Amino acid sequence: MKNRLASLFPLLCTPLVAGLLCAPAVRAQVSTNLDALPEAAPATQTPRQSARQENRTVTHPAPVPQAPPVPPGYTRVPSIAAEAPKPTVITPPEFPVILHPAVPAADVQPDGSSHSHTEPQEADALRILFDTGSTGLNATTIESIRHYAETMAPKADTRFVLRSYATVPGSDISAPRRLALSRALAVRGLLVRSGIATTRIYPIAQGRPDSTDTAPADRLDILPEANPSPSDSPEKGNTAP
Repeated sequence: MKNRLASLFPLLCTPLVAGLLCAPAVRAQVSTNLDALPEAAPATQTPRQSARQENRTVTHPAPVPQAPPVPPGYTRVPSIAAEAPKPTVITPPEFPVILHPAVPAADVQPDGSSHSHTEPQEADALRILFDTGSTGLNATTIESIRHYAETMAPKADTRFVLRSYATVPGSDISAPRRLALSRALAVRGLLVRSGIATTRIYPIAQGRPDSTDTAPADRLDILPEANPSPSDSPEKGNTAP
């Protein structure tokens, strides 16, 4: 069998070799001119390949969200002022304020028929004794009060409480207070005219003294006190006792 195949091999290869030798020579053409190259026929693509090609080459832009319409008279971007707004000044309505002037200092004239006199007390206090039912002060008493005021005026941290008492026959409670107030105003006038400011004097008309009061009924006590420290509390204000 092998000998037979070996004998047939030359018979089969001889025509093939002869054909190759007789074939015309094929030359390859290379050109750098792209315009000279023949146009290639368009490749036939299936619908699925065409769809894939379109998906790869065509890019659709993403939809841009549209802002809602702005109503007339409004702006979407707030405007920034060049400077800060000026504070609004609200003018209060005019309201008439009735000012009550301070009570002027009484002009006390000496009463020659008065038996009034003064008595020094403890803690720089001074007691003034009046005749019953009278507000008169004699010259000696007036001079004693003026001397006392000139001595105490330089003490700027001291205030003066004038506690005035009076007795009047009868059961009327207002009459003793009116008489006590008149005495307090007379002494206040002497203190003011001697250099003590009115804001440092606190007249208090006590009126008829209590039944347990053993001091003379018709009297006025000048009680010097230290000014209280300032306070924002309405219950601890700078008020006279």
